[in-house]
Amino acid sequence: MALPREWIYEDLMEALMCRGVHLPRTIYEVGDWVKFKRTVTTPTYGWQGASLKSVGFVQSVPDRDNVIVSFCSGEARVLANEVVKVIPLDRGQHVQLKAEVNKPRFGWREQSRDNVGTVLCVDDDGILRVGFPGASRGWKADPEEMQRVEEFKVGDWVHIRPTLTSTKNGLGSVTPGSIGIVSSIRPDSSLFIELSYLPTPWPCEPEEVERVAPFRIGDWVCVKRSVAEPRYAWGGATHHSIGRISEIENDGLLIIDIPNRPIPWQADPSDMEKLEDFKVGDWVRVKSSVSSPRYGWEDVTRNSIGVIHSLEEDGDMGIPFCFRSKPFCCPVTDMEKVPPLEVGQEIHVMPSITQPRLGWSNESPATVGKIVRIDMDGAFEVGDWVCSKPSLGIRPSYDCNTDGKGGLAVVHSVQDSGYLELACCYRKARYITHYSDVEKVPCFKIGQYVRFRTGLVEPRWGWRGARPDSRGVITSIHADGELRIVFSGLPGLWRGDPADLEIEQMFEVGEWVRLKDNANNWKSIGLGSVGVVQGIGFDGNDWTGSTYVGFCGEQESWAGPTSHLERVDKLVVGQKVRVKQSVKNPRFGWSGHNHTAIGTISAVDADGKLRIYTTAGSRLWMLNPSEVELVKEEELQIGDWARVRASVSIPTYQWGEVSHLSIGVVHRMEDDDLCVAFCFMEKLWLCKTWEMERVRAFKIGEKVRIRDGLVIPRWGWGKETHASKESVTSSFDVFYFLFISQDLRVGLNLALAIALHNIPEGVAVALLVYFATQSLSFPSSLSPEILQGLLGSVDGVMAFLTLHEMLQLAFDYAGQKQSVKAVFCGMAFMSASLYFLSISLPEDMSLFHAPLWCFLVMTSTSLQTRDT
Repeated sequence: MALPREWIYEDLMEALMCRGVHLPRTIYEVGDWVKFKRTVTTPTYGWQGASLKSVGFVQSVPDRDNVIVSFCSGEARVLANEVVKVIPLDRGQHVQLKAEVNKPRFGWREQSRDNVGTVLCVDDDGILRVGFPGASRGWKADPEEMQRVEEFKVGDWVHIRPTLTSTKNGLGSVTPGSIGIVSSIRPDSSLFIELSYLPTPWPCEPEEVERVAPFRIGDWVCVKRSVAEPRYAWGGATHHSIGRISEIENDGLLIIDIPNRPIPWQADPSDMEKLEDFKVGDWVRVKSSVSSPRYGWEDVTRNSIGVIHSLEEDGDMGIPFCFRSKPFCCPVTDMEKVPPLEVGQEIHVMPSITQPRLGWSNESPATVGKIVRIDMDGAFEVGDWVCSKPSLGIRPSYDCNTDGKGGLAVVHSVQDSGYLELACCYRKARYITHYSDVEKVPCFKIGQYVRFRTGLVEPRWGWRGARPDSRGVITSIHADGELRIVFSGLPGLWRGDPADLEIEQMFEVGEWVRLKDNANNWKSIGLGSVGVVQGIGFDGNDWTGSTYVGFCGEQESWAGPTSHLERVDKLVVGQKVRVKQSVKNPRFGWSGHNHTAIGTISAVDADGKLRIYTTAGSRLWMLNPSEVELVKEEELQIGDWARVRASVSIPTYQWGEVSHLSIGVVHRMEDDDLCVAFCFMEKLWLCKTWEMERVRAFKIGEKVRIRDGLVIPRWGWGKETHASKESVTSSFDVFYFLFISQDLRVGLNLALAIALHNIPEGVAVALLVYFATQSLSFPSSLSPEILQGLLGSVDGVMAFLTLHEMLQLAFDYAGQKQSVKAVFCGMAFMSASLYFLSISLPEDMSLFHAPLWCFLVMTSTSLQTRDT
């Protein structure tokens, strides 16, 4: 019996086959929806009008090897092993045009890319009929061009798109960016949204809103810093006030209980934000949006990083900093989490630091070191495992190493004064110590494999049948840290002191590991090689301590102790990598590339072998994972050229006119939002920072050509072809226009810059004429014939430049027809100006001033054309 292929994606099928899982032959039936497998380059019977992405349904099955499929382009005979089943589009499902489709097969019919429609029926020839709100009849669509859209449900929390300027039913009193709840859904899929500040539900279309994470009763919230005045009055609350949601009305209105406030406070959900889930031990700093903490800065700065020591019910937290003797108190609304530093990381002093707070200690700004220990400065919780810090002087009286053997203890309670109450398995009573005298250690967990510590002479309570090389599993842990362990061959549970034991490192199947320097070379595998764990070695019920690792290029698995291995970060599909400079010849060859080539991982084999895609290569490039390094992308900045990442299927704020191939310039950055200018859009396009990636910018003077595979350029072919190669002459004119249209200040500054550039030119010419003629109006002493000759020469040069250079650019931007019209209109205007000038001046001055007027007109026209 065949597996239900409609529930198995093509990626999963290929992965199963790569791992040796052979699926039975697919049985096709009339009505099944199919598409060509992506591995098909040329079908046995040819494409027959279809394409690789075409979707159709089975019309008949002549035999087990052949299938007749109906595509939009017509019926086609294909082999059964050349197609794969897909989930069908059924009547009533919501669909939307795919982002990569620039021109639908059957045209737009005035439908927007964002519009969501409903499948009305499927014709016998494989064509979909899609109904859109307001349309009089169904829209014909090719199934390969459509994608399913998750339907809204009553009760969904939605966010009115902030970029909306108008809607089908009108905005009215609605503010873009508001948050509401879907109250009902019409038969045509349009929605009614309950908003807290409207008396009646607001009608809208599905493409005008988007889902947001819902607020829930019990969530801790505060007013957003960007909200100057909430929709409902403050009533004594502030930006520092935090509260817990106690009730949520049907229209989304939040009822919030604020500590030490007699009555609840109500708030619009779009004014509020959820607080981070802080816990003791988190690393935090003051938010960049906070101008001043609620209780003042004291000796803390905006860059100071501390660790949460305590959390109070009123929303305050206590944070010890390494340079303070007492915790710093502030509300949770003022703080944000930061990634913690970890032991083993390499660090150096930031370049902006001239004097470290705790001094240089004989180091310099160029020093690079590894973190060997982190003092948590009081961030202890009940249940933490601790040991005494190495003593540099007189040992405290409450040291837990009283018997000279060293030991581990468990935190039983934490006192406000900074003292800890500890419990130890070899002491009957608990004892007190200060948090500065102990440090955290990794805790033992039930189920972990353990072995005796290297160099142990005798366990605390004797060997009792165990051996120094015995390995066991922890089955229980007492409150004072005492362990119960199962050793193979020993009856009952073995009692142990955690100080006598250490965790036996275990690797799970599928983890990526690297051979340490203490391992020996094996076949073609050397030190530093990266592989994937394939299994764990057992002798009966006993683990032998060995691990099996698969390395790419070797048929057999490597077997050895876990002490010879260390974990490494797994490489995944989509990451960008390049060959390390230390690698002279990759194991599987260069494939036409070099050290500068940067590729994207398109597939990862079970043994870790990487298949890399590069724009320069015609086929996949195979590499050993130990030969590559990750390429870290720099953060986007204003002015960077960018496009949507290939991994983004639907941007947060939808596609609009943008596609994966569109390239624009970052114009504005707000938190994690980007505003990008595209040359074909009058408005800025809004997206999330993580949805965009930097691309190489075009530079003036570079040779460019039209991209292969492009059917029609956005503004037509003009006189160019695919073989045309030209130089970039300007790449910012359209962005100047966009910036000016978005911000008048940019236009005023640009106009001032042009004036500062052109006015001195005019003044320079006027001064020379004035000093030569001693006249502010007419240069009566200059020879008219000489002046006419000079001005005529200048006019000729400007006319040549206008026709030879500027007219060509006008053809590219506005087309030949419009440009030629503009030129002739300009010539007619100049002729009329000369005529009216000649009849308005005295007869003895007309010959002199006509060339001067022509010169002024040509100069002004040429300068303005150039600057524009």
